[in-house]
Amino acid sequence: MDVLSGAILTEAGFIRGSVSIEDGVVVDVSKRFPSDPLAKGVVIPGFTNAHTHVADAIVREELKGSLEDIVAPPRGLKHRALAAAKDEDLVDGMRAMVRVMARTGVARFWDFREGGLPGVRLLLRAALGGAVGPTVLGRPARIEYRREEVDAILRVADGIGISSALDWPRDEVEKLAAHTRRAGKAFAAHCSERVREDIDAVLDLKPAFLVHMLEATDADLERTAEAGVAVVACPRSNVFFGKVPDLQRFLRHGLAVHLGTDNAMVNSPSVLREMEFAYKVSRLRGGIGARDVLTMALRGRNGFHGPPDVGVRIGDPADLVVFDIPHEGDTYAALLKAAESDIALVYLGGHTWGRKRSTKVARRGKKRGAASRTRRTRSR
Repeated sequence: MDVLSGAILTEAGFIRGSVSIEDGVVVDVSKRFPSDPLAKGVVIPGFTNAHTHVADAIVREELKGSLEDIVAPPRGLKHRALAAAKDEDLVDGMRAMVRVMARTGVARFWDFREGGLPGVRLLLRAALGGAVGPTVLGRPARIEYRREEVDAILRVADGIGISSALDWPRDEVEKLAAHTRRAGKAFAAHCSERVREDIDAVLDLKPAFLVHMLEATDADLERTAEAGVAVVACPRSNVFFGKVPDLQRFLRHGLAVHLGTDNAMVNSPSVLREMEFAYKVSRLRGGIGARDVLTMALRGRNGFHGPPDVGVRIGDPADLVVFDIPHEGDTYAALLKAAESDIALVYLGGHTWGRKRSTKVARRGKKRGAASRTRRTRSR
């Protein structure tokens, strides 16, 4: 049995105590302090990176131009680079991004994967044997609905994630969304990123969640919250492309908000960096609390819906991060000032990813070196 001790995040807030782990599962959370823990510090669940495009790591040049020039399908820089890349290079780039997420405490990520069925298979190959669980949302290779292609994608992917409903003929996107729902899978889309979209038309597609919502009106946000549809905010990516998300407004309208790092060609897939930036950029719109930001980064382990469930719980997989930071005073605020070098230990599925390695952590991590896994996080 492994034990982590210090300030433990529970559903009731932080407590001083310890977490006991057996066979990769949390078996106890208590106020006891063991004499010889595996690691000490601030202990929280692993992060959810709720929106990625990890294949974008293939683009390594300095990015110039507008949002449309860089990412808009089918002729944006990103799509040209993906089309020209060799499969092995794409897999290597995606695998590197998965390793970064593991080292920085990300337990799961939701990826919008381009390239049709072959694109989905490449991502699954890149994540195979890793400690970070992918939720893969594929899409047709071209902007057209073909039943056989969608069937094939949905047999291996967790759902469909499209660039925007505006990019599709209306009858085609309706068929795509309906097909996805019939298969019991998640349909998701970028929405109101470049321009405001008709929210009623988007919600009629019954999305599991929407990404960005930068140009949405207050009424749009109210309708989205009433429909129980979550929103993923990507502040670093938004600011790179010249827009500032209004996170305070999202929360004011009662939206369930997640954090994502978006394009790997723009940002590292570190949710820790996204948290710090989200907290700081929110001050341009009045500010949000440190606890709210941490909730955005942690919610999602149960999928796209439901309560945030951000604390360490008995019976959950032991996907945990230990920070070597002071935990007197406001621990939430301390976490938002933490750097990646402050991560003492990442514990994912029985495998340790140590940064500040004590002799004990190094020995145990080596022993578990073969105990890696591939996990799939589904919303159903």
